[in-house]
Amino acid sequence: MLLSRGLKLSIIAVLLSASVVAPASELPSSLRGGSSRFISRALGSSCYTMDSVERGLPCNPASVAKERKSRFDADLLMGSHLKYIQEAQDILGGNDSPEAVSKFFSHRDSMQGEASFEASFQASTWGLGVEPYRFIAVTRMENPALPMVDVTIAQEQSVRAQVATYAGENFYAGVQARYTHVKFIGQYFALTEAFAGDKNELFQTRTQDLIYLEPGFLFSWEEQPWKPQVSAVLANWGYSSEKTAEYPIQPEGLLGASIKPFVPLGLLELGVQFQINAQTKNARDALRASVAYQLGILHLIASASDYDRSAGFTVSFRSFSSGLSYWDQDDSRGVFISFLVTL
Repeated sequence: MLLSRGLKLSIIAVLLSASVVAPASELPSSLRGGSSRFISRALGSSCYTMDSVERGLPCNPASVAKERKSRFDADLLMGSHLKYIQEAQDILGGNDSPEAVSKFFSHRDSMQGEASFEASFQASTWGLGVEPYRFIAVTRMENPALPMVDVTIAQEQSVRAQVATYAGENFYAGVQARYTHVKFIGQYFALTEAFAGDKNELFQTRTQDLIYLEPGFLFSWEEQPWKPQVSAVLANWGYSSEKTAEYPIQPEGLLGASIKPFVPLGLLELGVQFQINAQTKNARDALRASVAYQLGILHLIASASDYDRSAGFTVSFRSFSSGLSYWDQDDSRGVFISFLVTL
């Protein structure tokens, strides 16, 4: 029986794609950054300049000297897609049975999940944060007719320390040292490979150690009516124990400004941020605008860039605070819940 030319080409494409196994794409810098998780999900990179929302150590290490107060925070972050996160944990833990693989890849849409716990202590000129557990899972589906999967599953432990000083003339300077140990799986392959291929190769775990040194600077005019601020940070600059596509050493510059205009009730803060890295192609890629408004125990937050949007709120009572944020990107979205204790 003769096969049509189109059918022959389809069969060849399937056979070729079934043997494709390559490293996964790099994780977005927002997932590799060392900022407090709820803040980075709600404000994005604007957290390096805006300071009206306080959770954990500040994104900009120079802000430690500006706040000049002692505080202990313990923050639990849980994202949506909890079932997806549990299934990813099974895969990373070595369970590559057909049942576990089938459950994990039953989600045919692009997915992203995150859960973490972080504790931090901040003094007048220094701060220390410990994140004993953070879990990330990212799955991107391509070409529905011939599914290709880009998947990264990672478990991290991190420690970060900040030191800052007031240099005079409304200028603050600081530096953050950050260490991260990560165990992860990162692969790009045809979906058929997950069921018929060599699972030992496909779901092989790797480990990586990363050390970052991230300086930050801040000009803050607290005596002015609108309390303007200008910040600059060099983030994700450091050393890696090995070169991987998922966790590259890829420095990025962050330059931002914020103001607190007078409003009759509450506290309003507006911020704009430019984030420049190797993926930045034009000014629209770099620009982010954010707003935060506090009225009593309620804090509202919104942020938007050319590629993602987020909105959220926090409610505080004495030493306890809870928050919820919604994050949306082109092919992925999620809801994140945070519980914070401050002493």
